[in-house]
Amino acid sequence: MIKFLKIYLVLLLVILITGCSYKPILSKQSYDFSVKKVELNGDKEVNHIIKERLINLKNQNSKNKYYVQIETSKVKNIISNDSKGDPSKLEIIIYSTFQISNSEKLLIKRKVKMKNTYNNISDKLKLDDYELIIIKNLSQRISDSLISTIANINVN
Repeated sequence: MIKFLKIYLVLLLVILITGCSYKPILSKQSYDFSVKKVELNGDKEVNHIIKERLINLKNQNSKNKYYVQIETSKVKNIISNDSKGDPSKLEIIIYSTFQISNSEKLLIKRKVKMKNTYNNISDKLKLDDYELIIIKNLSQRISDSLISTIANINVN
């Protein structure tokens, strides 16, 4: 009886896993718009990551062509200190303001704030690498928000 139940559960899991077709929402999807021009101001590291993601959104056949202006800034704060006075918890905040317009008028102006809190690492090289990963992830989340906003313009 237990052996039959195990076989049944394994079979059920296999059917459920293979039956579901997982697709990422924002990657490798064709959109019905094109980003014609991107103007970037502010933090170069953040802007580079956002621009890489927006450059891939060129659908030449689309009637919906947008111009995007982005202003970014990055702030690193100390949240708490240990008993010696050294930082123990840190926070990185990325502020972004983007304006989306077509050839005629400004369509949307939006401010986005993404932040991440993390523990300090005594090895400064590892800390720098970890902070780069955090900045990349936050920047990608900002670009995802921007892409979703543009996609929603087309729906409305």
